[in-house]
Amino acid sequence: MQVTAGNRTVSLSKSDFVASGGEASIYAKGKTAYKIYSNPKHTIPSKKMDELSAITLDNIIRPLDQIFEGNRVVGYTMRYLPSTYNLCQLFTKAFRDRNGITNTHVLRLIKLMREGVQHCHDKKILIVDGNEMNYLTDQKFAELYFIDVDSYQTTSFPATALMESIRDRHNTTFSQGTDWFSFAVVSFQLFIGIHPYRGKYTTHKTVDERMIHNVSVLHK
Repeated sequence: MQVTAGNRTVSLSKSDFVASGGEASIYAKGKTAYKIYSNPKHTIPSKKMDELSAITLDNIIRPLDQIFEGNRVVGYTMRYLPSTYNLCQLFTKAFRDRNGITNTHVLRLIKLMREGVQHCHDKKILIVDGNEMNYLTDQKFAELYFIDVDSYQTTSFPATALMESIRDRHNTTFSQGTDWFSFAVVSFQLFIGIHPYRGKYTTHKTVDERMIHNVSVLHK
């Protein structure tokens, strides 16, 4: 496949393939990743890319250039991150013990997460779907990366995704407050290793019920 991004024309082959998800495939050449949508109609509009360009932190992996195949926009480029872990892997004691991860590592990652969330808010952007799958860390557990940035909510475009595990049941609209709720849920899991509304309770049997009634694992 030959595509154009910015002022570059590149050929993407099977050897450049990295992964595929529900609606797109990722290819990589050098320090650049290419997200190619199976249905070009699902690509994000250029105006949203412009609004996301307000993000200037390097660890927030935002879209960079639209990708064209002929005259069609088929995706976008972004910074390529080889050799990373999903943040959720750090929730398990076995993984942490195996890799020598301490609370010092965890605290640094949480501080980086807080700085990134605040940076987005300063740029009038909401993360909305700040779940544990949308963060990566390097192999030294010293850097934190924000991914799936194309789903963020900007001034002109609503958010396009939200995982139930980090959704604030007490709000029907998204705000900086709901972003911080998601941040708190993921931070708790990093420190403690369990979702703050997991466990068992006599009357509220499901996570959803416990979140609605504010019955966390800290409840007496």
